[in-house]
Amino acid sequence: MDCDKDIKMEASCDGSHRQALLADFRQDTQEPSSPKTLAVQHSSPIRVAVSKRAMAGIAAAVALLFIFVASSWIPDTECIHGMVRPDKLGFPSDGRIDPVQVFLNIPSTERLSEHLQYYSSGTHVAGINRTQAIYTRDYFEAQGIDSKIVEYFPWLNYPVNQRVALFNETTSKILFEASLKEDILSEDPLTEDPNNLPAFHGYSADGNVTGQLVYANYGSIDDFRALEDAGISVSGKIVLVRYGGVFRGIKVQAAELRGARGVLIYSDPADDGYSRGETYPNGPWRPESSIQRGSVMRIQVYPGDPLTPGYASTADAPRIDPADAKNINHIPSLPLSYRDAQPLLRALQGHGRNASDIGDTWVGGLTSRGIEYWTGPSELSVNLLNKVKYKETSIQNVIGKIKGSEDSEHAVILGNHRDAWCAGATDPSSGSAALLELARALGELMKLGWRPRRTIILASWDAEEYGLVGSTEWVEEKIDWLRANGVAYINVDTAVSGTSFTAQASPVLKDLLYSVTQQVSYPHSNETVYDVWLRRSQGQNDVLDMPALSFDDSIDAEKKTAPPVGLLGSGSDYTAFMAHAGVSSLSMAFSGAPGAYHSNYDSPKRLTAFIDPDMELHQAMVRIWGLVAIKLADDPVINLNPVSYAKDLRRYIKALESHVSRQFSSTASNKQTDHSARHAVFKKLHHLRSAQRQLMISAHMVERDRDHLRAIYGDDCQMKSRRRHASCIKLRSSINDRAFSLERHFIDPEGIPGREWFKHVLVSPGRWMGYGAQVFPALSEAAEDGDWRQFQLHAKHAAETIHEAAWFLREV
Repeated sequence: MDCDKDIKMEASCDGSHRQALLADFRQDTQEPSSPKTLAVQHSSPIRVAVSKRAMAGIAAAVALLFIFVASSWIPDTECIHGMVRPDKLGFPSDGRIDPVQVFLNIPSTERLSEHLQYYSSGTHVAGINRTQAIYTRDYFEAQGIDSKIVEYFPWLNYPVNQRVALFNETTSKILFEASLKEDILSEDPLTEDPNNLPAFHGYSADGNVTGQLVYANYGSIDDFRALEDAGISVSGKIVLVRYGGVFRGIKVQAAELRGARGVLIYSDPADDGYSRGETYPNGPWRPESSIQRGSVMRIQVYPGDPLTPGYASTADAPRIDPADAKNINHIPSLPLSYRDAQPLLRALQGHGRNASDIGDTWVGGLTSRGIEYWTGPSELSVNLLNKVKYKETSIQNVIGKIKGSEDSEHAVILGNHRDAWCAGATDPSSGSAALLELARALGELMKLGWRPRRTIILASWDAEEYGLVGSTEWVEEKIDWLRANGVAYINVDTAVSGTSFTAQASPVLKDLLYSVTQQVSYPHSNETVYDVWLRRSQGQNDVLDMPALSFDDSIDAEKKTAPPVGLLGSGSDYTAFMAHAGVSSLSMAFSGAPGAYHSNYDSPKRLTAFIDPDMELHQAMVRIWGLVAIKLADDPVINLNPVSYAKDLRRYIKALESHVSRQFSSTASNKQTDHSARHAVFKKLHHLRSAQRQLMISAHMVERDRDHLRAIYGDDCQMKSRRRHASCIKLRSSINDRAFSLERHFIDPEGIPGREWFKHVLVSPGRWMGYGAQVFPALSEAAEDGDWRQFQLHAKHAAETIHEAAWFLREV
């Protein structure tokens, strides 16, 4: 059987397919028997016979009949014979179900635990394990959800051989060689899985380089500028940086642009190790041998397959030459544990400048082990070997569809990625488990006769870890349909890595999220998720290689009265929907203790021991995710709020003004130029403020139309007069179309200069931020470059874009 072509294969085919891939990856290597890239073999997929599905339908019909009959004689008690009363589950006396109330009672912690154990039973890196895709498709189908596997063929790399050695170049004596391995823990069997990946970066360059060592703190663009100001060059050197601050791909790119030969990225205990608390297995934080894998793609240029920028990597799609791929770095890089980093940091001591002289944040947490942080360059040399194999590889997205009953052409998309560098209990298997339980809960509603008004799509993405590949390719293939019909995209990546609820979203979705979190109880408390979210929101965010969560406090005026909802930059599968297609998006999680991120210690044992022992945080996430989906897909009037967008836009402009003022002061050449240029620049910002006011006026018109609809007709348009019914439907459709299409009007077909794949005028990932979001990216980058002529042109275009969006909202 041809495993690449027959996507409906049995699970047994997966093993031969994997072995063929591995044999190809190992060619040209010295280790033909290496098991490093082997993926774990999972159990056979679920197979549900037609007869069982028929029986399920009969059972559902009997259950409904029981409900109708029983509702007339059930006594006024909570339970009967140990079963919850149907009316307490959301069944009114007339027999119609309330999908919200029924749904809240369905998610099961036991089933969530089973799903988590399955998905995180071993390493399942993209392109090697297709068994989980088949399992996911079959599980969706077992719930009555039409499902299929959609295959793409991106260019991916896999590890072959790695080495980091410190040596004396004069004598050739090796003084230290990094283990590049994580300790096996007897307490956690997954840490000794022979299929675990070695130290590795997705989309890293193949290479064998040698040079002196230089320490560059977090490796941000500002850190490299600080080294230059101190007279320290990284040209021809191996650069050592620590995780945190900015996305790892930015660190490698910034080093490459300054002539470095290679980059080593280590996890410092100050950021997520023993400085934060007890390390695994005694606590949730990163132990000394832990290695953080991940992609070093230039994700802020464009995500997805490097060889098919802007279009899907189908089997017959044309490919560009890898040398022309603008989102790939060209120098090798590897991740290190902080145990392996210590000898390298010691080799720097006394050379160059003391790191504390460069900046207050340059000293990490290894001082407790006698480490002094110095910049170098070192006298000793470092050899960095990163041998990788690139290959056009099959990946599998799983797409499930619940067709809408009335407005089926419009769709709400729910997504989580399935692939992981390791077992990935938190990232992403906590979200994958939640997606399966969400599918089951929606299936149970359908068995009771419920159908959403609009279509619901459930997506299990592949190859997210490499650079949002699976979701990006799907969006690029479906772009026209999405721009016409996409209502919203709701993303859950890491569902649970801590106990604090966090969210990033398009402003139109904020009110809905606030409403839903007020309906879901926070585990083991008398509070709702919203209550706890609001109470904890004044705390500081962790310094992590993760998306920015909110505005700077100085411009976040709403933070005192509502929980912060952050901007959507990049770093997860919402990116293509929001920044490329203009589909309003939401991403959410319970966050807080990512001390095993992308390591062999991200296991279900750690997750249940220190973060969510009874799986009730997972259950809460399913409830939030499901309620958001049901309301978006089933409410007659969609709860997307343009007024909220207009309010946030005012804050965007204020943030831009602050950014421009800082950049202007550093680029103006003299007082006269400063005065005249400032006048011209801030005049353009005045045009932005005027456009924002027009958007606010138009957004309130949509709000008034909603009030009018409810007062005159009612949301359901239930009236006998055919003429009044038609008028109601027309007005309701207009309100809904304006609300969910607003985001599309902030999409510029030309894109951001130099990063044309990103097309959102108001917010996109920053040029030197990676995951972090930047408001008015084209304007912000022109200001950073001191190109005030381009700034004024982009300001004029942004104001026109906002005005056009405002006029669109007035169309009825």
